[in-house]
Amino acid sequence: MEKNLIRLVYRSKSCIAHDDVAELDEIFKLSRRNNKLDGITGALALPDGKFVQSIEGEKSKVGLLMKRIRADNRHEDVTVLGEWEVQARLFRGWDMARPDPTPLSQQSFRIVTENGSGAQVTSVLLDLMSKVERRYVVGMAH
Repeated sequence: MEKNLIRLVYRSKSCIAHDDVAELDEIFKLSRRNNKLDGITGALALPDGKFVQSIEGEKSKVGLLMKRIRADNRHEDVTVLGEWEVQARLFRGWDMARPDPTPLSQQSFRIVTENGSGAQVTSVLLDLMSKVERRYVVGMAH
């Protein structure tokens, strides 16, 4: 069992054009590298011009990551939806999963982009990942 393990979920508004694939890919590439170094796991989705991310790791490392996230000018209005201590990781093995939010139902889409709690958003991200694990998902740790 890991000590001082937390999960933090946030939502923010992207300042990057939704069709700027190169910039978005660069964010994921850099996030995967940094997360692997810091022992952070999680998932990041990009529905409707928003960043929605669930992050797991040692409390101090997640705190430092959130400082970097808040200072990043590629998004704004960073809102923490939930932060809590956990006994185990839900995203074990994923430096940064990148689930495709396209198949979300209207209700799940609203939870992720508008009014969901941290736990609800994490649940939706996990559900998306379970549906695509049989297909290609970016961010699996090796």
